[in-house]
Amino acid sequence: MVGGTDLPTSDIVQLLASHDTLTKKLTCYHIADKCSTNADLALLTANLLLRDASDANPSVRSVSITTLAALPGIEESSVRAIASALSDQAAMVRRAGAVACARLYSHAPRSVLECGLVDALYEGLRDSDPIVITNCILALDYILKEEGGVVVNKNIAHYLMGRIMQFSVCNGVYVLSLLLRYTPKTEEELILLLNTLDELFLSKSAAVLVATVKLFLHWTKDHPHLKKDMLEVIQPSVCKILSRNVPENSYLILDFMSTLGDTQKIFGPHYKFFLVRAKDPGYLKTKKLMVLPFVSTENNVCCLIEEVKPYCSDYQSFQSAVTCLGALSQISSEANEMCLSILVTLLDAPTEKVVIAALECLLKVVYLLPVTNNSVCHSKEQALSSGSSVDSERQVHGELVSVPSTSQDIPKSETKPLPELPEDLIRAVTRALSRGTVQETAPSLVLHVLSKLASYLDSAADILQRMSSLSSSSTVVHADLVTAAARIFLSRPAQSQLLLAAILSKALKTPGEPASRAALVYSALLEGPANAAHLLGADVQHVAQRKQDCEEQLVND
Repeated sequence: MVGGTDLPTSDIVQLLASHDTLTKKLTCYHIADKCSTNADLALLTANLLLRDASDANPSVRSVSITTLAALPGIEESSVRAIASALSDQAAMVRRAGAVACARLYSHAPRSVLECGLVDALYEGLRDSDPIVITNCILALDYILKEEGGVVVNKNIAHYLMGRIMQFSVCNGVYVLSLLLRYTPKTEEELILLLNTLDELFLSKSAAVLVATVKLFLHWTKDHPHLKKDMLEVIQPSVCKILSRNVPENSYLILDFMSTLGDTQKIFGPHYKFFLVRAKDPGYLKTKKLMVLPFVSTENNVCCLIEEVKPYCSDYQSFQSAVTCLGALSQISSEANEMCLSILVTLLDAPTEKVVIAALECLLKVVYLLPVTNNSVCHSKEQALSSGSSVDSERQVHGELVSVPSTSQDIPKSETKPLPELPEDLIRAVTRALSRGTVQETAPSLVLHVLSKLASYLDSAADILQRMSSLSSSSTVVHADLVTAAARIFLSRPAQSQLLLAAILSKALKTPGEPASRAALVYSALLEGPANAAHLLGADVQHVAQRKQDCEEQLVND
């Protein structure tokens, strides 16, 4: 029977009549499971179950009540038994009565709604047993799902908060989540409710702490200045939970912290609790690397970069580590320099995936570096978006998108010089972009990096020419090749003029996206070098001096 085998109804009736409590419980579970497909079973066991609903043993009464609720065809008797169970002296039976209401509603909703069981469940919210309260809330939420679930008014909210410390961890989290449906009406009421959260902020449970913070943020959404005080209060609890090295709890806390925004000032001095450990499972390493930028400051960023560096070559977390490195590089100029030196090593890594991650990180770092007066120029929007162009309708690594019809449609923006990069970094980038395996693995990314950094790379046109054979691999790569050729032409027209003409000519003969992209590029170039650079998201040196020469070359092509 426990294995789910169908037994003769006579045997089941005989087992149900047993005086052994465990046998009776197992038989009731079997009846509840099989009664929906066996009408005779429900009819033949109903009287025995109604008798057991008045048994002296609370265990027998509770299991009989939940089983009666599952039987079809005897709803009237089930309602009377459930109503009696909700007022039983034994807490175990009252818990079963709340669960039985939800079970009965699943196949006889009218019986529950028309016989007063909903009101009985609301009365159960003031029960002395916390589990009964939780079961009543769960049952009401299920029964009133179409009406939005349990209605939490002022009296219910204050009553539940007054007893919140009596609930278990699981039940307490559910009650705190339920209270998100209530908003205090006055400042005095808000202060009163917030005071009840103080003890919860010291909880050793990660789930309770997260649920409490969510409730605090909901109640204080009109008072954002209180958030800093709350972070200071929960800081010791967060650090204690992380110090216990329980992966599941640590992940829950870290995942929630990534949604809190500015936490550097509060948690920055305690960054050691957030460091990645060698024994951490892969999912926890990834989450810690995502959160480290949220606890980074100018005082600890160099230590964080040194801690992150070994994981840039870890097969489980290299992607998150390199991304974290790029975020940490924004904290200070010293962090930028450390990041660039690490990227030089990563760009020469034997694994293509690490090189690709390093190239993605490089763009973020370069466009946020400090600048010098003699550097090349680019638009401010490009620096902020790491190369994504304006007026876009499609973005693949910042590639070309729709073009305004006239140069008057182009917004005017300030220009900002690009930084000077170390020679060893430029050589490393050139080697990485020249690797055939990298080009085949991530062609669109390579084309994007090549075109965005063309001002630095003397061999940009040569690398592009070698990659032109990849145009047959897919229409997307072919379209990206067109955009890269146009960007490189704007940075190095003398070296790439003929190559651009060949790529445009081939693309215009290829139906679909390559031809569309080529037409957009050609239209942008006709706007002139300065406007074309803005439209294509390219970086151009000495645009004013070269404007006339570029226009003449374009007309000749």
